[in-house]
Amino acid sequence: MAGVDVGGVELDFTCPGCGGTVQAAIDAVRMLPVLDCPACGQRFGVDLEAFSVQVTQAEAAAKAARKRRKA
Repeated sequence: MAGVDVGGVELDFTCPGCGGTVQAAIDAVRMLPVLDCPACGQRFGVDLEAFSVQVTQAEAAAKAARKRRKA
């Protein structure tokens, strides 16, 4: 979505090893879609289809918030 920068928004990802939550900024995942779980140390790849859905949702939320502020 043009004009909506959500690169700094942090998303939650679930570690496949321990089920723990790993937070990472959208821009960081775009650059390297591999995360390290701080709980168990497992390195895992981000599901890019699910990530795309999360980014689209973050963009829609940002756009809606911008509209509310303008109103």
